[in-house]
Amino acid sequence: MRRRDLLLSALAISLLPTPLLAQTPEKVWRVGLVTPNQFGARTFRRLNLPELARLGFVEGRNLSVQVFSADDVYERLPALAVELVATKPDVIVAVGPSAIRAARAATSTIPIVMAYGGEDPVAAGWAQSYVRPGGNITGVVLLSPELDGKRLHLLHEAFPTRRRIAVLFHRRSLNTPTDRSVQTIAQTAGISIESFYTAGPEEYETTFNAIRSSGADALLIASSSVFANDAARLADFALKAGLPAICEWRDMATSGCLIAYGVDRAALQRRVADFIARLLRGAPASEIPIEDPTTFELAVNLKIARTLGIDVPTPLLAQADEIIE
Repeated sequence: MRRRDLLLSALAISLLPTPLLAQTPEKVWRVGLVTPNQFGARTFRRLNLPELARLGFVEGRNLSVQVFSADDVYERLPALAVELVATKPDVIVAVGPSAIRAARAATSTIPIVMAYGGEDPVAAGWAQSYVRPGGNITGVVLLSPELDGKRLHLLHEAFPTRRRIAVLFHRRSLNTPTDRSVQTIAQTAGISIESFYTAGPEEYETTFNAIRSSGADALLIASSSVFANDAARLADFALKAGLPAICEWRDMATSGCLIAYGVDRAALQRRVADFIARLLRGAPASEIPIEDPTTFELAVNLKIARTLGIDVPTPLLAQADEIIE
């Protein structure tokens, strides 16, 4: 073909309508979520995905999400993390300490975002410091021991005449910082507590029978993704036992806890989404500072108070972000 014919052919191709030209496909980023149960998966889809879309990462367009849930069988997490790493995701999101430990054991190269990291990441050996993590783990820390201690104080201040407080822990919390922190705070404040441990739903009825037999007159339901997943059922047991209960998340008050105090989950998940987006854009996890939550919520369910026949102190109601009638 002569040079003139080649030039005309090239010109003709350049004038073709855009749809007929070869398009460069948009990269699809892969995020893997490893979580103890479906509660973490539901929260991620409800709160993280809309924020990621706002940041430019839209599931089904340029974002693919795979969920690896242990369905409350924590012993499955290490194997699930290995299975997740084998899919070669761009970023791993790990919900809670057990999932974080499993993900960290499975990879030292793929960036890991802590979502609800319930332990001090430096003390746990996950990071060198908050400011410069130094490895492949960063994200948002949720220090459960301190928050459970704050809940114990709130419950005691609201009902100071109720001196026998039961604390319900998940069995995995036995001899952990959360367990020890609550025990220490109770001793310092002169609050009489008795700890009860349960493995999950199959033991709830037996555990609450033991709580009633102990003579407890108030209940702290300690932080746990299992308990958050079973909020309505636990609240019902507490109500039947006649116990004013304080729980972890604001929506647990909606499910039937008398009081809920904890981190603003929506704000927390917006920060988690921001970490994911920054990592997908190429920022190294080793240089993204780890964050503590900064926004907290207090909710009071007056309907439950009326059912229990108790008055909620006015100062507590004045502090509440939400009062459920």
